[in-house]
Amino acid sequence: MDGQLLDVRISVRSCTIDQSNHPLITKFVSRDYKDGVIVKDVAGIVIKVGEEVTRFKEGDEVIAVLPVNQYFDIKSGICDLPEYFIVHKPSSLSWEVASCCLSDGIKAFDALHYLGRVRAGDSILLCNAASSFGVLATQLASNWGVKVFLTTSDEETGQMLRTMSLDVERTLIGHQFVMNSIMDETGGMGVSCILDNGVLPNHQSMEENEWKKPTKHDVLSCLAVSGRWVTMQHDLQLDPPDSEILHLKNASVCHLFPDALVLSCLHQDKLLHIMDAVMEKAAAGILRPHLMSVLPSSEVSSSLFPTMNRIVLKL
Repeated sequence: MDGQLLDVRISVRSCTIDQSNHPLITKFVSRDYKDGVIVKDVAGIVIKVGEEVTRFKEGDEVIAVLPVNQYFDIKSGICDLPEYFIVHKPSSLSWEVASCCLSDGIKAFDALHYLGRVRAGDSILLCNAASSFGVLATQLASNWGVKVFLTTSDEETGQMLRTMSLDVERTLIGHQFVMNSIMDETGGMGVSCILDNGVLPNHQSMEENEWKKPTKHDVLSCLAVSGRWVTMQHDLQLDPPDSEILHLKNASVCHLFPDALVLSCLHQDKLLHIMDAVMEKAAAGILRPHLMSVLPSSEVSSSLFPTMNRIVLKL
């Protein structure tokens, strides 16, 4: 930390881990990470601050998002970060719950507010929502007065979502009838926003993929006039007929890659605003991490993935 005037040293109490197998994220990931497992965020107590740090003091309970290009050694339990990646942790939240909410909360805010621009009275279709991110996105959209429709890949995950008592209009199982169901539910108008977790090309056999994801055509068909399609398909290709549908609907498509907010110095104010909002809503009980697995740090392994749960390590 020597010479880093804006750095804050944190004694970490918990952190969340994830896979770094995203083909774009791997370009930025610190080489010190092994087995494709990276740390997404840390929560702990401030033990030292740089000379120019103004927002924190020793003893503060904080939570911080970690850029993928910065390494955190779980065994040491000490993390040095610039103060613009850090916010105060509400005292009512446990270390584990705060950690679980942060990364998925940032992603949800970015997708719904900044990209999807949803507001009260809008409707949204969340595809493959059976994940820690999907649950938080559902809770956030419902809190804003948005009508939420969910899809899941199978009956088991659909039943799991139903047990969470989420405020949704309908949960659809599979994607073979998603277009007909959404058009029926909206009176043929479509939804204001669609957030996918990947889509299939129109020509790909849906039977072979067991209708795990929607096709591009179904997504475009479900969009309302002036709708917004927020996609996590990093290599999405739109053919001329797809572009024509978007054009005729005065609709738009944008890509969700929240790591860009953390890696770029351009949006530090936005990032801090989102982090504060996530912690505020988590403290108020609006964001509740149903899909969370808390493990000791000794059990870190790539075999934990893939999983729909957010993995939290207790240090």
